[in-house]
Amino acid sequence: GLKCSSDGSSINLAVFTDANCMNEANEGVYEANNYYQNSLPYASESIIGNECVSCLEVDDNDDNNNGDVEITELCQEMYEASGKCETYVSNLYYPSVGACDYINNILPQISKVYSGTSSSVVSSISSAASGDTATLLSFVFGVSTVGLALYSCFLYKKASDAGRSIGLSQQGIV
Repeated sequence: GLKCSSDGSSINLAVFTDANCMNEANEGVYEANNYYQNSLPYASESIIGNECVSCLEVDDNDDNNNGDVEITELCQEMYEASGKCETYVSNLYYPSVGACDYINNILPQISKVYSGTSSSVVSSISSAASGDTATLLSFVFGVSTVGLALYSCFLYKKASDAGRSIGLSQQGIV
């Protein structure tokens, strides 16, 4: 799975011991378990490059042959779809402030949770969602389901046996 580097400047590939990619495996696990014993690609170099992509392009199809510089369609669409907090941007008639609360309040709280400085409530919730708890609850659910199914069969058999054993003499008719 993917993980952030220790300094937070790159995204690397790593081997994890759980499906949620929370517990990183010891070094050398990938090499020991693959046929060619190659090292894990992108374990030390970033998957994502640090190069910037230019959002400017020269309009060669311009009828005036001015070579006007325009914003690429990709950058324009990404900007339009992104959450913005343009409170302090000058020269805008209608600044977009719809994401200001999210950017200023919610993102810092999410960052605290993932950096390990979360409150004890968040820590207890994340530990309760561990694999051991899920396995235990699955086992309890399975056993209780089988138990209720067997008890239902017992009650059905008891009710059907009781219905057959009543004779006319027991019903008050001779």
